[in-house]
Amino acid sequence: MRVAFLCINYAPSVGGAQELVRRLAEGLVGAGHEVRVVTTDTMLAPASPDAGRLPVGVEVMAGVEVHRLPVARRSQDLLRAGRRLGARLGRRLRPTVLSYGPWGRRLWIAALDAAAWADVVVATSAPFTTIPAAVRAGRRTSTPVVAVPLLHLDDWTPGRSVLDPLRAVTQVVALTTSERDWMVGAGVEGRRCVVLPPGVDPVPGVPPVPDASAARARLGLDERPTVAVIGRIAATKGIDTLLAAAPEVLRACPEAQFLVAGRRTGWSGLDALLAAAPPGVAERVVVRHDFDDSERADVFAAADVVAFPSREESFGLVVLEAWAAGRPVVAAAGPAVSSVVRDGVDGRLVPVDDPAALAEAVGAYLARPSVAAEAGRAGMERAAGEFGWDVVIDRWTALLGDVVSGRAAAGTGVG
Repeated sequence: MRVAFLCINYAPSVGGAQELVRRLAEGLVGAGHEVRVVTTDTMLAPASPDAGRLPVGVEVMAGVEVHRLPVARRSQDLLRAGRRLGARLGRRLRPTVLSYGPWGRRLWIAALDAAAWADVVVATSAPFTTIPAAVRAGRRTSTPVVAVPLLHLDDWTPGRSVLDPLRAVTQVVALTTSERDWMVGAGVEGRRCVVLPPGVDPVPGVPPVPDASAARARLGLDERPTVAVIGRIAATKGIDTLLAAAPEVLRACPEAQFLVAGRRTGWSGLDALLAAAPPGVAERVVVRHDFDDSERADVFAAADVVAFPSREESFGLVVLEAWAAGRPVVAAAGPAVSSVVRDGVDGRLVPVDDPAALAEAVGAYLARPSVAAEAGRAGMERAAGEFGWDVVIDRWTALLGDVVSGRAAAGTGVG
């Protein structure tokens, strides 16, 4: 089977969406299929003011044929100027295909070429132009299209420019039941919408799980109870909520320390947050920017509790990674995360933007290590059984095989 992925970014770009596509692509190659990825030459989202740039061209990575094409940067500059003007006028621009595209003519042509080559096209990230491009290409080539919209439903409602392409594809993959239910309610046929969550390795990084004391030492942490927030260093990740909760956490557990670990995104607010933190907080915070994959296991091993106060997620891979390392999670109860974490069983759910609730839940785990360990074990069991990458790849292989055989028999492409 030939599978073409259309995505905004690909490795070495990092993030939950990038990791999902990379692991699916490499897993399908490992299962004997041919895989092509069509993507941009940016490290971050093309709409970012400092998106970064990777070499344009074709390369083979772990058996995956990666085509990087340039985005239309002048158009992106104009769109950013429009967003800034709208913000000044009090009219925040909602995420739509028009507000966050276009890719540019060469990328649309590449999407058409990929669809002509492939047996099935998988397009990810609906607020951009991947899914509309796949729909157009699928109609031209009679190639079935699978959409993975990765909807962040916490603070916005997708409009027609996002929904119309989702209603037109062959199959829609939701990462959570909340995403599927929302899309079905918005007019996507239930029979064409399936839930397939992402996966996680049995242990983040290289097994076995590192010794916690040794991991803390390697990361520059003291031998104290550690609360970690792990993920992209971005305003949406709720780092400010954790720092606001820190004084109450320290009152409950005076020896606690905090680890903030993740990839830089262009957001410059962390330094200001630390400078404005209440007395006694900043000196208990260790920041690890851009840690290597080889350090990933250490980051999770060092944590007694993983805090995940993110304001918006399409899934929340950090939850799975924490579970894989046997660590309890305290997470903001957005729609996606609430579909994954079982409150009081394998983690705690607290209201979004609620430092007091976050502090209470974190403090309770720090005060009762046996309860925290029980939640970590429950999460580890789910990570190994329900969310293992081998299970996820098998499910995707079956889904794509059904899509290809079903559409081929019907003799049609995108509806």
